[in-house]
Parts: sequence; C-alpha cells; structure tokens
Amino acid sequence: MCAYLLAVAGVKVLMLEAGRNYDPVAETPMFNLPKDAPLRGAGTPEKPFGFYDATVDGGWQVPGEPYTSAEGTNFRWWRARMLGGRTNHWGRISLRMGPYDYKPRSRDGLGFDWPMTYEDMAPYYDKTEQLIGVYGSNEGLENTPDSSPGVLQPPPAPRAPELFMKRTCAELGIPVIPSHIAILSETQDHETLPGLLHPNNPLAQRVLSESMRSRAACFWSTPCGRGCSIKANFQSPTVLIPPALATGNVDLITDAMVREVTVDAQGKATGVHYIDKRTRTDEHASARVVVLAASALSSARILLNSKSSLFPDGLANG
Repeated sequence: MCAYLLAVAGVKVLMLEAGRNYDPVAETPMFNLPKDAPLRGAGTPEKPFGFYDATVDGGWQVPGEPYTSAEGTNFRWWRARMLGGRTNHWGRISLRMGPYDYKPRSRDGLGFDWPMTYEDMAPYYDKTEQLIGVYGSNEGLENTPDSSPGVLQPPPAPRAPELFMKRTCAELGIPVIPSHIAILSETQDHETLPGLLHPNNPLAQRVLSESMRSRAACFWSTPCGRGCSIKANFQSPTVLIPPALATGNVDLITDAMVREVTVDAQGKATGVHYIDKRTRTDEHASARVVVLAASALSSARILLNSKSSLFPDGLANG
C-alpha cells in the first residue's frame, strides 16, 4: 500500500522483496481438482495447507533461514517468501478496529491508548475498502463500525446452513451478519472510484482505472488460499503492485534479503544492505527515506541486526 500511494504521488520507490516474483494470474490453479494432485491434494511438509496452496516459497521452515525458540516453548514462525507476502495467505476478513480498540486504557485501564481515534481513521478505512474492494453489510454494532454509505459491496446471498444458523441464533438473541470480506462480489466502478480516491491526480486515476477494469467479480470457484487468477480477492500482487508499477515510479527487486538499515553520523537512515539471493552478493541501496515493512518479526529482526556506534544494540533499541 505504501509503495502504491507513494508511486501515484510521483515519488520514486525501490521495493525489495525477500522472495521470488509471483503472479497469481498466471500461477493460480483455479480449476484443478484435489484428485488430480499428488496425495489427492493433502498437505505435505513443503505444502502444509495442500498441494494447490499459493505458498510458492516460504512456510514454517525456510531453507537457509533457521531460527531458535526459547527453551520449553514451541514457537512456530510462518514466513512468506514471495511477492505480496502475507497478503497471499489470509481469509480476506477485513474488519475495522472500533472506538474501544483505539482507547483501551481510557475504557478499562488496561493497555495503552492510541494517539489517534477511530474518527480520525474512519475516512481512511473508507478509502481502503473502496480501493481493494470489500463486501459486507452495515449492522450498527457497538464496536464494529459501519462503513460510509456506498462504500461496501453487497454481500453474497446466504447459503442454506447460514440461514439455519441465523434463525437459530436469533432465538438466542445472537446476531448473525455477513462478515466484511476483501473479495469483489461485483465489478468495481472503474470510471468513478479512481476520481474519488485520487482527485486532481490524472496519473493515479489512469493506472487505478486500468487496474480496476482488469478485476472480475468472484464466482466462488476455489479457495482464496490458492490465489486468484481473475483478481477477485485482495492480494497485493494483483491489486496494488500492478498499478504501482504502471506509474513508472517503482523499481522492484525480488530475491533481495535485507539484512540491515544503514545510518549516517546523525543516526538517520540512509538505505539498506541486502543480499542478492541469486548471486550471493551483498548490495547496498541508498534512499532518502527507508520504509521497513517486512512483517512484525522480520522488521524487528532487521532493526536488531542494524548495529552501529550510535545503536550498538540495534537501530532504535535503547
């Protein structure tokens, strides 16, 4: 998302991906049946979620990237090593954080209050839902905020088991509602939405319109975990990266394993060192601004590895 927004704003971006390139349009086995796969599609150590799962690289264990766990613990670390990372591996459930989530300490004395409120963030939730495409319904629940009118796409009609569940739960006073899911239930309005999302930005409107036009509505043919060759679900290799690249402002380098952030004499970031996994060479990329978005644990790992005279225990660590 960051690379997309910077690129359409005219900023030059270098994106480094630790894994290989991945194109769901070309690589997704949309119509392959389990019976046609080895072991009838059952999971294996290399493909724990089934033969047709979109994990083309990465997993619980990554060759050449061992890690240790504290004694007496059984921590398992899932790592995505493919363009798009974890946006390829989720159920597309797209709920908003509610007012209580932003101010937990003020409400119950636990945790920490965020420096912003839900009301501050609500317009950005609207924009994100319109950009990526989210279906659902507004139900007026206390801490599950509604989207603005016209933002959500309509949810699919409930199936028979869901109707039975809704009827039974109604007798118990339990609401059963459609979840907010980042899947297109209908095609996006590629003529109107780009102008709403990017007013006075012809470049952004052009690349986003082309991207939205290329996406089709879901017809429920296969699990999202396989990827989506028609771009109906949200994963960044089909929804955000193509329009970002289309601006001409993004350079993408895959198989680039960042090992540390470099800093100047004032402690300001100047770039990153990364390993080119294909040539095994150590490269340096210079930048005015470094955006570290390697997931929670990998981002922390990179910061801890970024040691210097100013930061002997790792960048921003003490």
